[in-house]
Amino acid sequence: MQERELTELWNEIPAFMVETSDTKKEKMQMLQGTPQINSKIKSLINNTKDELCLFCTEKDLSRLYYADFFELLSDSISDFKIIVSPARKMPEHARQIDRNKIKIMPGNKWGELCFLVRDSDEVMFFLRNANHISHNVFAMWADSPALIASMRMLFELCWTNSENVY
Repeated sequence: MQERELTELWNEIPAFMVETSDTKKEKMQMLQGTPQINSKIKSLINNTKDELCLFCTEKDLSRLYYADFFELLSDSISDFKIIVSPARKMPEHARQIDRNKIKIMPGNKWGELCFLVRDSDEVMFFLRNANHISHNVFAMWADSPALIASMRMLFELCWTNSENVY
């Protein structure tokens, strides 16, 4: 008797309240310090299937260059795009990058902004980047579709409004 009553109660629960194995749980992770952040960036680059988008400052770009991420990007079979902002001219070490894959955005009032979007699967954005006074970098990684779509739209808008400067 109790089994039948429990089954009836279970069937009355609205479908949106029942989590199925098809439901993807969104994850978010806080990353602090250069080693942890660099490890996550390597993972993002290595797992890119279609495209990696990077929006960063000149200091962030330098930090990535000296951590040998340019080599990883160029060895990758995937496509990538980089926007450097704010910048008036292309940083010297960035001149080795294919000029169709990198742009600058001179007048950016958000000079601290730095983020990466991998495919439509992951996003990482810096809460404290290389421009921060303490140089103690701090970032957040997530696989939230809403957050990824928002950051991707922001990147595409900035890409359209950025300049080629070679």
